[in-house]
Amino acid sequence: MGSFTASPGSYVLFYLGNGSVVNSTSGYATVVYRHPGRYLVYYAIYYKGRLVGSSQGNLIQITVAPPQLNESFAQLITVPIVAPSTFVANVDQPVSLSAGFLQPPSGANMTIEEYVWNLGNGTTLTIPSRNGTGYAEQVALTGSGNVSYLEPKVNPVTVMYARPGLYAVCLTIVTENVSSGATYNYTSCYTIAVSSRAEPFSLFSPQASVPNPGTIIVAENVPGGPFTFDPAIAYDTTSFEIIDNIFASLLLYDGPYTDKFIPMAAEYLPTVGNWTNVTARYEYGAISPNYTVYVFKLRPGLRAANGDPITAYDVWYSLVRDLLLAGGVPSTRGWILAQYLIPNYTPFTFIVTSPNDTQGAEEIVNAITYSNATDTVTFHLIRPVAPQVFFTALAEAWGPGILDAKWLEEVGDGINFTGLYDHNMTQLAEAFYQYEQTANEWDYNEQVRWDPMATGPYYIAAYTPGQSIVLKPNPYWPTNITYVPRPNDTIVIYWVKDPETAYEMFASGQADMVTGLPSSYIPKVLQLESEGEAEIYEFPSLLEEFFGFDLQVNENLLHSINPAYSIPSWYFANPLVREAFAYAFNYTQYINDIVGNAKYHFNFGSLYCGAIIRGLDIYIPPSELTGCPTFNLTYARQLMVESGFYNISVYFPIVIMAGDTTDFTAAEMWAQALHDIDPNINAAPLYLPWTLMLSYWVPDLNPMAIWNSGYVADYPLASDMMNAQYTGMVWAEPDGWNVTYLENLSAYFNASKISWPGLNASMEPQIGKMLWQEAMEYQELQDLIAEADSVELTNATASIPLFRQAEDLAVQLYFYVYTIQPNSYWVVKPYMAGYMGTVAWEENPMIAGGNDNIFWWWVKA
Repeated sequence: MGSFTASPGSYVLFYLGNGSVVNSTSGYATVVYRHPGRYLVYYAIYYKGRLVGSSQGNLIQITVAPPQLNESFAQLITVPIVAPSTFVANVDQPVSLSAGFLQPPSGANMTIEEYVWNLGNGTTLTIPSRNGTGYAEQVALTGSGNVSYLEPKVNPVTVMYARPGLYAVCLTIVTENVSSGATYNYTSCYTIAVSSRAEPFSLFSPQASVPNPGTIIVAENVPGGPFTFDPAIAYDTTSFEIIDNIFASLLLYDGPYTDKFIPMAAEYLPTVGNWTNVTARYEYGAISPNYTVYVFKLRPGLRAANGDPITAYDVWYSLVRDLLLAGGVPSTRGWILAQYLIPNYTPFTFIVTSPNDTQGAEEIVNAITYSNATDTVTFHLIRPVAPQVFFTALAEAWGPGILDAKWLEEVGDGINFTGLYDHNMTQLAEAFYQYEQTANEWDYNEQVRWDPMATGPYYIAAYTPGQSIVLKPNPYWPTNITYVPRPNDTIVIYWVKDPETAYEMFASGQADMVTGLPSSYIPKVLQLESEGEAEIYEFPSLLEEFFGFDLQVNENLLHSINPAYSIPSWYFANPLVREAFAYAFNYTQYINDIVGNAKYHFNFGSLYCGAIIRGLDIYIPPSELTGCPTFNLTYARQLMVESGFYNISVYFPIVIMAGDTTDFTAAEMWAQALHDIDPNINAAPLYLPWTLMLSYWVPDLNPMAIWNSGYVADYPLASDMMNAQYTGMVWAEPDGWNVTYLENLSAYFNASKISWPGLNASMEPQIGKMLWQEAMEYQELQDLIAEADSVELTNATASIPLFRQAEDLAVQLYFYVYTIQPNSYWVVKPYMAGYMGTVAWEENPMIAGGNDNIFWWWVKA
């Protein structure tokens, strides 16, 4: 405290907002808060027992984030959230206190039993949840429960304080294992300042407009939180946001541009002009004139958050690791780099296919080389690739993020390169094959998955699994990179269970930013904007959203979600059934009323058809495609009759990511229309956590008959969207798209070996013929995409006819019901500004299009 000078008879009382007061004669105090929350603090200076100064008119706000919690404990508790009607009240003024929580307890048989309020004035209130036992029973039966059952029976509560002062309001949520009866609890506290005429309180004026300087707080509507923080494993945007902030990559996208790049871990962008001068080649990086060799010069002085130097060896090690994990389950992003480096590579597959696959091992070590002497990493491509194309594979940490090799080995996730050093390719192949197995979820290294050593501008300071994370600036990040500054702010992210909690945190001033709000919340946000309490920044995205069909439903897992569900595993393998469902979706009602373009007079996005959307290197409009569906129930019913499945009675879920109220409403609309065209179809939307949905996208293990999701481009080329949507391990194979499966199923129908109540036996041979044709068309699609991909690498224009033919075929196969290419928007407090005075840094459709922030480009002004 700079205004206090220690002298005999003088002292300071620090009022900490948690009910404690610290007496100090030195003018400072070190404080540890027991519970997370938001505290108001002030001091009073005394001289010889007489009050001579006070800061109660300038209350300081302190935000205490949840601490690091291990997974075993985190799944037993939930983090409470309190939304007071005001943080500064008057004596005898009613204060409304709303109780909430970030996420439900995720452990088996866990529920919320009760809420215990300590109002700070000697009063405690215990309020039971609405139906905690019922929630646990639902989860046990269906895999998901009605979260409203966990809310308190009385909410909000109201309190009035008779005397001025600081009151610590604490909310404890008691969770229970309904099977064992064991209970657990977790507490959050918030300070309410109560003023009188004689003792007025008010917030420190700069903090009234910019609360918690130095800390950016984000509320994200993401039930379940992230999947992993391992850059070579992650394939979801929630994880990506953290990864791109804590790991360095060789390159970055330049602000809002998808075809311009800036160096990050690389010191320079390599050029063809540097190639002929050997000195320049290794001093600045270079590209061979035939565009098959790329040399990157590493930036000097890079260090991990633990101080370890990051060298060319670390970059090479990390990229080899990315290639090794390219065939993981669930799918990983190593395929993006592998397609340029490995001959005849098939996306989403492992490169080393067996313990004795020496060819695969050699292809990996020949693809990327390094030199610590020149601080360079060199890529050896299998064919010419234009820089604007190849740079996209290196421009994010999500995949090719750089890890600390020494640290990986210390935590048991090292790669055994002994065979390489001993020139023993058999030994190397065996080691590589063994390491590839760690790409599968059941073999992940949990330390790398959840607490990796950072190499970028931030590091993970604390993580409460599935609920919150604290990022702090990497003290070793360089200070001389103009466009990637060493950050000053701590980042606190709360992943919350529903949009209402996220919105209330933002509206009450407990969050500086809010993401993932459904369109129905935009009128509220616009109202906040009109009151000077919010800013909205809108920009395009490279995100497409859709409903997908599972052609091979895992009935056993489906019954474990809900025993009442009943659907033949092969129901959606019938192409006419998928087409009928596509024509039963009311696209106009969806975009205008459910999303709300017309209803809210706000441009949330546009309808689309096909994987190649606006903003990629090429675009094929729906008018140039055959088979884009429109809402037509008469035609949909006709298709169901022709399919031979009209009389099959089915009951199944349409799986929606928890918190996505927009698509839940759309699924309700669609389910009613489906029942109208065929009374035998009974579908119902079902919320599931995103992390659980991810775990189901595994070939032969997917129980989600219909599901809703979206895909943000890995790189801004048509080949990315086509590969992800129609080939490999992202959606196609987990959804049962497999030529052999369809051929075998065709044979069973042809031989009338399929038996199911309601199946029209006389039509089985015809169904078998359709399935055979479908298998042939799917194989043709794979061949077309592979050919188009190869052409696009050097000439995007020349690839258009091939992509048009492939897209036309894919649309007529009705893989998906395409819904919206959304626009993206940031909702932030007015004091949040962009780096160098522009928010454009945060408007790259490759990154921000997935609601992902690059936090060093935000400024809390």
